[in-house]
Amino acid sequence: MAEMALLTKRRTDHEGGPEMTSHTVGNALVVHPKDNLRSEIRDFALSLAQDPDHELVVVDLPADSPFSAWESAARLLPRRRRGVRLVIGGRSRETTALAGQWLSERLGRTVIAPDGTVIPGVGGSLFVDAGRGSGWVRFQPGKPPRWEAKRFPRPSWESESLAEIVPTSSTGVAEPLPGGVWLRPRAPETVLRGHRARLIETLPCQPDVCTVVLGCPGAAPVSLDDVTRFWGWLPETVRSRIRLVRFGPVSSVSNSDGLSYGQGLANALGESVVCYAGIPVGSRTDPAIYTVQFDGTLGWRTFAQEFGYVPLAPGQPAPPPFLVSHRAPVFGVQEVAPAVYWYAPDAVLEIVQSGLWLRPPHELAHSTAVRSAAPDAGRHQVLFEAGTDEMAGRMRQLAEDVLARLDGATRRLSALLPASAVANAPIKVVGRAMAAIEPAQETAAEPAEEPAAESTVESSLDSSVEAVEESIVDGSAIRAALEPAQPPEPAALRLESSPVPDGFLSEVPAVEPEPEPAPVQVAPAPAPAPAPAPVAEARVEEAAEAVATIQPTPSTAAAALLPKRGLDEERTWLRRTLSREYAAVANSVARVLSEHPGFQGALERSSGRVLTDAVAVRLYLSAEGDEVDLPLRLAAVGPHVPFARCVVSGLSRLPSHRGATVFTLSPTPEEWELYRSRKLFTEWGFVNALTAPCAGQRGEVDVLLWSMTSRRTKLLEPETGATADRVLFVPGTSFKVLDLTEPAEGRRGQVLLRELAAGEIDSSGRVDRNRLSLDELAVNSLRRCARTWAEAKGKVRVAESSARRFQTLPGLVQPVRSEG
Repeated sequence: MAEMALLTKRRTDHEGGPEMTSHTVGNALVVHPKDNLRSEIRDFALSLAQDPDHELVVVDLPADSPFSAWESAARLLPRRRRGVRLVIGGRSRETTALAGQWLSERLGRTVIAPDGTVIPGVGGSLFVDAGRGSGWVRFQPGKPPRWEAKRFPRPSWESESLAEIVPTSSTGVAEPLPGGVWLRPRAPETVLRGHRARLIETLPCQPDVCTVVLGCPGAAPVSLDDVTRFWGWLPETVRSRIRLVRFGPVSSVSNSDGLSYGQGLANALGESVVCYAGIPVGSRTDPAIYTVQFDGTLGWRTFAQEFGYVPLAPGQPAPPPFLVSHRAPVFGVQEVAPAVYWYAPDAVLEIVQSGLWLRPPHELAHSTAVRSAAPDAGRHQVLFEAGTDEMAGRMRQLAEDVLARLDGATRRLSALLPASAVANAPIKVVGRAMAAIEPAQETAAEPAEEPAAESTVESSLDSSVEAVEESIVDGSAIRAALEPAQPPEPAALRLESSPVPDGFLSEVPAVEPEPEPAPVQVAPAPAPAPAPAPVAEARVEEAAEAVATIQPTPSTAAAALLPKRGLDEERTWLRRTLSREYAAVANSVARVLSEHPGFQGALERSSGRVLTDAVAVRLYLSAEGDEVDLPLRLAAVGPHVPFARCVVSGLSRLPSHRGATVFTLSPTPEEWELYRSRKLFTEWGFVNALTAPCAGQRGEVDVLLWSMTSRRTKLLEPETGATADRVLFVPGTSFKVLDLTEPAEGRRGQVLLRELAAGEIDSSGRVDRNRLSLDELAVNSLRRCARTWAEAKGKVRVAESSARRFQTLPGLVQPVRSEG
């Protein structure tokens, strides 16, 4: 109550905050402080594309704005039934998520808000990225938030397989872009940064075309294995919308066979593919295609725009690629055949890969050679037929006329050549100027820690499970050869609102009580000491007195934080010590993972590790995990620690939940006193919560927690005794107490908590105090959810076997509660 009084007082102190107003600018409604519409915000709003399904709202609030400013902004929004797409500049992910949920409840409408940094793209598009799980999030009253898309306007090809950075091998990475995906090699950020910026600024997000950019100028080639592996992850409905762009070198199995880059891709994929003749730039609906020079800069604008390739049987000669789309070469000419235009009674103008070709109306013996000639990215070629002296003079005259009619930029990069100059050349793709296919230079790539596995996902999973079943007989660990090495993490986009990386847990300091916070020294954990007894048998002696206390800060050997050295030793220990429990669920977990698209990339590069971590999560959610949290909260050293670390790693791959969570209990007087005595708590075990209240939970107090990083466990819940709508907060998560309401006659009690983001806690353990607006938004959002839930019909969500998991306030520890 004291905390809520403080919030109320501070809100009153800020009543004199900025007065808000709104203006329609372009396709957006801009909400901003009165008499202070900044020019950069105006220009940004003017550039935005139209949203046909939602009200597009740009909110520009000072960073220290009180909650009253958000309330004022909500009143300025138009009273319509359509949803709202919210764009907030210069705010943290926590603020944006809270504002989206709060506005949704406040307006009773759907709100789509960015979870991550908003990156302006071509043609008014917006790309939201801050690492795994980021993007546009849909908030709806009374419902948990859900991921919507990465891009706005949402293209028809948008899917989760095109939304995350995923390694394709130990040397390759698929990185999402506003206009598609960049399949590139691992390289220093100094090499990638400029090319990434160019692709973000120029590559349009087309509604029905996904551009896949291959390679990086100045870096090692991308291998065909990377391309085929990425292609295999794509849904069938997306593959037909893919257009491939050669941006840098792409290695071929052999470049001595004379195959073009596109033909090599079609043969490797075993499917027809369509390649751009360059790279699209400009308009989202009708982009211009420019060739790409060896350094990544643009060359000349092509007339042939897309070429198709079909796979060939071994030894079959490669025909010229078939032209899929093109643009008219000059004004006023009539097309008499696909890409062939009447230019004079005795001549036609044909569009070919290398440029334009003036020839007689009839076919020539070397027509295939001319059409197959690869383009020069730095020079547009105007070819003329020169079979005889008389023909050469006539065709050259017409070619000169064509050249004079081209636009100035193309004309300056053009050369007049006889067709024999390309017809007599070997039909081969070579040369730096064309960023051509080159043999892979393994020494040029950053070395991987270990060679990547070459087996398929299915065979890797099957072999891993079979090895576990064998270990039941001899008690040995899964053989190291069956566990592929994990490649180094790719260089992620370093954006304004950075993501929480998978390994961040080892660096999050504990929050100590104010006003004398002290840092928590949690170093990378050493190798765990193998224990012969399984985790389920680990026991911690209960304290003599059943009194709740604040959890002690664990030592490095007792903390479930992820060590920087990796988890190979913990995983080996788990598979050996819990071999029977592991084998009992490994098959069903492997099947779940193989069927879920979100795991395909991780399984491809490290199936053994992913399977082990997922099995650990399944075991924790089952009866085997009942005795894990208490020793973690007591900072005890034991076999529960390596087990819990594997669980944390497995949870990092599950979907996150941002929004309200809840569970019900009846705190003891000691627990109430502890929660009144301080505002900040760090939980060293797992916090179990629900995304909606459970009618079967017993207790008179509702604990509502605002989540930013909790993980949904639905995918790995046990087959019997599953708990619907469960989320888990990992060990090391810190919470702030926002409000306490003890139960009274006719009134339920409430505990309101907000998860603290990693960025709110500095290296010394101190918490950023300039987050009052976050607290206010969280309080209002949690209370609205509580009111909505109170009016809804209850549903039993927690299995009886899991009831104990929901009986502890975060940051406290006590003997196991008796139910009833």
